[in-house]
Amino acid sequence: MTAERIGAMTGPSDETKRPVVERVVRRILEHPFRFPVAAMLIGLGLSLPRHPIADLPTLLGACALYVVWLRLWVIGLKRDPSGRRPFTVVVAVVGSLIMGWMVSIELGLAIVPLTMMPQYYMTLPFPLAILCGLPAAFGSEWSHRLAVMQDPTAFPWMLAFVRAAAFLVIGVSFKLLRLQMDDLARLQANLVSAERKAGVLEERQRLAREIHDTLAQGFASIIVHLEQTDQINQLEHSPAKGHIDLARSVAREGLEESRRMMAALRPEVLEQRGLPEALGRVCQEWSRRTGIDSKLSVTGSAEPLHPEIELTILRGVQEGLTNVARHSGARSTAVTLSYMEDLIVLDVQDDGKGFIQTEAGPSDRGRSGFGLHGMRERVEGLQGSLSVESVLGEGTTISITLPVLRPAAGEAHAENTAA
Repeated sequence: MTAERIGAMTGPSDETKRPVVERVVRRILEHPFRFPVAAMLIGLGLSLPRHPIADLPTLLGACALYVVWLRLWVIGLKRDPSGRRPFTVVVAVVGSLIMGWMVSIELGLAIVPLTMMPQYYMTLPFPLAILCGLPAAFGSEWSHRLAVMQDPTAFPWMLAFVRAAAFLVIGVSFKLLRLQMDDLARLQANLVSAERKAGVLEERQRLAREIHDTLAQGFASIIVHLEQTDQINQLEHSPAKGHIDLARSVAREGLEESRRMMAALRPEVLEQRGLPEALGRVCQEWSRRTGIDSKLSVTGSAEPLHPEIELTILRGVQEGLTNVARHSGARSTAVTLSYMEDLIVLDVQDDGKGFIQTEAGPSDRGRSGFGLHGMRERVEGLQGSLSVESVLGEGTTISITLPVLRPAAGEAHAENTAA
């Protein structure tokens, strides 16, 4: 199961379902540049009101140097995610010295190395990450000693705020870690579900091939031999004639049943044609039988999809057209198949009598029967959705939306071999 197929099954809904505040916060916290810069600005905000004006150029210069270094660090991470190259190591050591200098100038900037240490520990070798934390540790103790010595008898409110900010940064880091663990758990659950579905689909294809190669071929061979026997021996008045005819009838029924089983697993119309062409043939045959005009339109670039997706689309068209013929009293119907980047959408629209939709479901009995209910379960089993919209006197539209799940490598070749 590839990442592309898993992504197609899961879709982009997880991100959009999150609260706006969480999405904004995560965009800041998970970015290797935004989070440290935000921490530096918070530290400056805590420090500037109490910092001597004469020392401000040094403080601001150190912050500017840190921002430049941070940009180099982020660029280095993109080129060397493992953190093993000499350039990355040198940049990390230089950055630790810059942060130690910043903290020694102003204790309020102690939250800056706190935001960088997770990156260091996740990127650099463990011993090197420990060594890179020493300059900030010594620098914070130095600035802490100077701050206390300025007024030993007063309560160090500023130091208390700095420690509170440090605890906040640590808490936010752990919260971010928990969110990422939840994302990983959801991804693993989706992976298991997708692999299970892929296994079911592959088993269905295997069964279709086995039925074709064994039962169907066997029944066809029996029929051929029985017919040849009847022609050779001229058994019109033989007592065996009835038994031969009965065996031939049973063999024909078995052949038809095996063909129905194969059609349920993988319709012949999809074996011989692409999905748009198969839908066009279904619409033409349905119009010929019912006398109702049916037009198929395809938007987007048609591409091969997983057999179960194509089969669900085909069954959706068949079910939608069946409902139109039975219940709508329509004069025409339009079938639209839309290929999008991550979705495929099917619309079956008629200009019939329509019905009144209620919370309990459609008021027209046929509309809420087993067919649509089973189709909805099938669509939702593939992480899709089915909706029915109707206006009394104006017609009905059945819409099916499915994720784009492409066939696995070699799957199409196996299907053609089975056919």
